[in-house]
Amino acid sequence: MITVALRSALPWVVALISWLPAGKVYLVLGSDTAIWEGMNVGQYTNHFATDLYLDPNRNAARVMDPLFRNSLVDSYGQPLKLTWWMMGGNIFRRADNRDVPCPNTMTLYLMHHEYSTPITEYGDELSLHYHTFVWSDTDGDGVYWWNQAGRFRDSAADWLITLGNYLLEEEVFPVSFRSGWHYMDNDWQAELNRWIPFSMHNDWPHVHLDTEEPLDNNYDWSRAPASFVPFQPAPDDYQLPGGHRGWNLRSAHFSRVRYLDLMDTLFIRAEQGEDQVACFWGHLPEADFLDNLVILDSLAHQAQAEHPTVDFRYCTAVEAMQRWLGTTDSLAPNLSLTWDTTAASVTFRCLSDEPLFQAQPFFAWKDRYEITHIDTLWTPLTGLSWEITLPVPLTAIGKVGLAATDTVGNQRIWIQRFLPDDDYRDNRDAGYEELAGDWTDLETAAWGRDSRQCLVDPGDTAGVRWSIDLSAPGTYS
Repeated sequence: MITVALRSALPWVVALISWLPAGKVYLVLGSDTAIWEGMNVGQYTNHFATDLYLDPNRNAARVMDPLFRNSLVDSYGQPLKLTWWMMGGNIFRRADNRDVPCPNTMTLYLMHHEYSTPITEYGDELSLHYHTFVWSDTDGDGVYWWNQAGRFRDSAADWLITLGNYLLEEEVFPVSFRSGWHYMDNDWQAELNRWIPFSMHNDWPHVHLDTEEPLDNNYDWSRAPASFVPFQPAPDDYQLPGGHRGWNLRSAHFSRVRYLDLMDTLFIRAEQGEDQVACFWGHLPEADFLDNLVILDSLAHQAQAEHPTVDFRYCTAVEAMQRWLGTTDSLAPNLSLTWDTTAASVTFRCLSDEPLFQAQPFFAWKDRYEITHIDTLWTPLTGLSWEITLPVPLTAIGKVGLAATDTVGNQRIWIQRFLPDDDYRDNRDAGYEELAGDWTDLETAAWGRDSRQCLVDPGDTAGVRWSIDLSAPGTYS
């Protein structure tokens, strides 16, 4: 009886599977974006070359070329979008570069400053990539390295400062995130659950342990989900589903996508009715970075031809997660910020018009001497409001920043300036004028892409002028 019943049901099961509507494939392509030229993990203070971003023949400029971008389109005819996880912290924070405003944000600054227009036009996403480097001597031989920390808490203070620098200097706060070396532990996952809803560094099934300095590439994803379906990590095991806060997603380097036929895997699963979200990544400095994007685009179209009921869409990390979640909410939270002052303190109050992913907005401030401070101990008030008191007079504060992300990844950033920002002007900027002398180009640059020089004979004169529109009256130097 049981055998007959099962056999008679099988055609219906097959019919049901074939009737299910095909799922979609959401492709998140991006870069863990650092600077390799000048990086020496055996040297505490590094000086990084900026050519990757400034040279028109290097990958940053090439990948922003509309002829390249517009040649790679998804099932909907939409050109490729990229997510840029920009590396900061520790080894960059301690750099001696004086050709960028803030060494800790140099990769983000260069991408932002040089390519803000195409980034906006293509709909790219800018976010954070962070390695848990610590300057240490783990084997006690007297030789120090930028080693990978054995646990997140050893770099937690630097992590917070880096979040603050990204917010205050570049008005960027991550909504999606990829960890350096794919490293994760339960403490770091708990920290991500405080601030960032979407992570994309599940590296199933890989495990690696490095015991010889300099330490790097230590990670364990052996128990994580193999599917390209987001999951919420459990509080006591970042690899397993079971949480109710942030999300994580399986990722793979471009080369693994090619050699493990992962693109075909996505389309087969989607054909069976389940939406797929995949993060495929490379490194912008890689010589074959653009070639790999072309190859992945070709593989996606080939897979679609073999599975014609499945469409694929190029998305940023946040867009992919929002589409997978099925949200129709695209509005960022509205914030209000007020403050009261005494002679020795300032109390800030923040109000949101909707629930946040975070327990309260992320808050950072910079003092008048350019030092960044992070204060996360807000006091909840009634409703969706919080307050915090800084034990300094208002005259000591240069600016404050808040980042608030709602439950589906829409974000509002608020920057309140009490003193004007530093204003950096170069020979390529508006307001630069050469008044006297025979000026010529130099390929070497003290700042930006190039510089100008004038050879002055005895008795001759050379002069330039910058005309600057100042935002506020005051004494400038």
